[in-house]
Amino acid sequence: MTGSNDPFGSFRPLVPSFMRLVAGIIVLIVVESIVLGFPGLTQTVPSSTVTISSLIIFLVGFVATVLVFKYGTQLSAAGADTYDSMKNYQELLTWVFQIAALYIFYTTSRALVTASGIFRTTPWAYPMIFVAIGLIPTIKVILNAIHRVEGRHT
Repeated sequence: MTGSNDPFGSFRPLVPSFMRLVAGIIVLIVVESIVLGFPGLTQTVPSSTVTISSLIIFLVGFVATVLVFKYGTQLSAAGADTYDSMKNYQELLTWVFQIAALYIFYTTSRALVTASGIFRTTPWAYPMIFVAIGLIPTIKVILNAIHRVEGRHT
């Protein structure tokens, strides 16, 4: 219920998704900074060149990617459901959260992939994979925007 003395006012429908997104990211930042302070994390995993710290960064980054993707897209859907003026921008806001999640995953997995040596002979292939994945939602958003401008809705 939105009342005259409600501290969130008309933003009340957006608060749960926003709080989940922000709280999840804050908890992950705190966990990562605490765990990375443990001694001995620069050691490598037995029989590999991967360090324990790069593995932890990858795991925390993967969870952050899932949080941003899930709750970010929920936030854009809640905004579009609540405010009629945002209905036209829901797809664009969802795209922003998808690209942000993809970037988080790229940056947090880069150390693990570099240490493992998977793309040692083709260092351009790893970023190219993420560019290709990022192009899919980008092309979809652009095509839907063009169809909307032309008067055709998908």
